[in-house]
Amino acid sequence: MIRDRFERLDVAFHGYNDDSREVFEIPEVREFVHRLDGEFPFWLFFLSKSYLGLQAITLCFLPPHLTEEAKKTILPQRLDQLLNNRWWPAMNHICEAVSFTEAEIEELSERVITYFTTGPLRD
Repeated sequence: MIRDRFERLDVAFHGYNDDSREVFEIPEVREFVHRLDGEFPFWLFFLSKSYLGLQAITLCFLPPHLTEEAKKTILPQRLDQLLNNRWWPAMNHICEAVSFTEAEIEELSERVITYFTTGPLRD
């Protein structure tokens, strides 16, 4: 069942259409995502790399109000920390649990890196 859900999910946050802030700037959304991640850090395995759900989740872990100059230095550092300390280990754990090959893990890792560097992938 886990393999069947591989990269087939997306997330969205409804009820904030009338809010002028970006969803990742809303404290209640950020808190919810942090709590959810505490129980389920397997985003890289399950979330599609073709949609914006993974981006929304990620932005909830990054500082929301930065100058353009700060975004260039702080965001890559914080993303690197998030990936290395939390999400890569979780992804590797679940890949091992479903017996992914090294090639499959490498391919997924490359899609994740491409997603974060160039945006959602086209199907």
